[in-house]
Amino acid sequence: MATEEGTKRTRSESAVSTDAQQSHLAEDIIEEILLRLPAKSLLRCRAVCRAWRRAASDPRFLAAHARLRPAEPVLYTYLDAPRCDNRPRYDDAVDIALDVLPVDNGGEAACRRLIRYPKLWTTAKTTTTTSRFIAIADVEGGQHRSKDMALHCLLLASCDGVLLFKKARGLYLLCNPVTRQWAELPRLDLQQLDPGYDVEFAFYFHQPSGEYRLLCNHLTLSGTMAWCILATGAAEPRRVNTHAEEEGFVVPSCLRTAASAPAALHGRLHWAPRLDMFNGDKITCTKVVTFDTLSEKFHTMTGPPTTTSTLLKLFVTDGVIVVADFEKTTHVDLWFLEDYGAEKWERRHQVAMPWGGLDAFSGNFRPPEVAQGDDQGNVVLRGHGGLVVYNVRRKKTVRAVRGSKVLMSRHGFRESLVQHPSFVDIPVTADFPLVHFWTAGGQRMFAAVESN
Repeated sequence: MATEEGTKRTRSESAVSTDAQQSHLAEDIIEEILLRLPAKSLLRCRAVCRAWRRAASDPRFLAAHARLRPAEPVLYTYLDAPRCDNRPRYDDAVDIALDVLPVDNGGEAACRRLIRYPKLWTTAKTTTTTSRFIAIADVEGGQHRSKDMALHCLLLASCDGVLLFKKARGLYLLCNPVTRQWAELPRLDLQQLDPGYDVEFAFYFHQPSGEYRLLCNHLTLSGTMAWCILATGAAEPRRVNTHAEEEGFVVPSCLRTAASAPAALHGRLHWAPRLDMFNGDKITCTKVVTFDTLSEKFHTMTGPPTTTSTLLKLFVTDGVIVVADFEKTTHVDLWFLEDYGAEKWERRHQVAMPWGGLDAFSGNFRPPEVAQGDDQGNVVLRGHGGLVVYNVRRKKTVRAVRGSKVLMSRHGFRESLVQHPSFVDIPVTADFPLVHFWTAGGQRMFAAVESN
């Protein structure tokens, strides 16, 4: 007993001593140290002393920490899965994990697991075609859905550390894998909508309200197009009146869908350029559609003078809008919006693709994608055959990786420990509707395994 009391007293004195030592550091110095740590390390540092915990828990600090975290490409990693013997209708099982990889460290050891999809079942003919995956792992009423009623489990977008999933038609879920919080957006009334059409256009954070919002477009049963906004904390979708002049909600004809993954900069979302005007058979210009996340209105701006719009990808690096043109078979042109206000573009780089151009007739065809790079000027380009990491500051290719089990998505992820009032915590012992989180060593980890 005396030994136990002595041990407790020693630990208590050690903690007091640590706090006393740390108190000699100015709070601004402590904050500067903690701001540079990744989220996992920051959570552990909260246990060092009261001063560190106080600094690392302040909402303003957490917001600043999130802004400084690098945006990392989200990768789809194909995982080996056993054959499904009790479902003869399907030939193969494919598991896909969501990983993030620092651009400046391409080793597999640097890859972090975010989320693993529930098991996806495909036929042997479609195992390499990601757009045709059929997710049937969800259980409803004790019975698995049939192939004809396949339940989607799809990552649609990423914004400020929050992932947007589509679990079923009209059902959208938000998840922050770092804070273990999730939220469900208001559900759409499917009885009022045409079952053959619904499109998600923009996922964004609305600063004045503190809400995450999703802008959707639907076809009603009467044949009219309807726009609505789904917001965290709202009881039901908000209908957008596109005919009221005072609302000023005008949709440009060249607007792309969310499948183009709009890039965020200066409080606006930017879609990849599309052809805008023709002079006979000659293309005269392209247009970039933008969406102001404060006023929630669309605008257009001049795009780069390219001759195609089907192979253009838009992203942000070093605070500049960049468009990658994949039209050529040997290289990728990088167009920089050097003057945002004047809408002036400059072609600054031509990145050689070591495996040649795109071949839509190849069995290994993968559509081009661009992921946001890091703050060191690195940009990841995915062409036919593999990945290329190009540094725009050094004007050279720093890494080339031939195709493997890793497929680069169009999304980037930025860690965030910011707490949102409309989100709910996931208990350590509970499952998120899409994935199962697990703990190790007393710390909540980012890794996930499929839900059972």
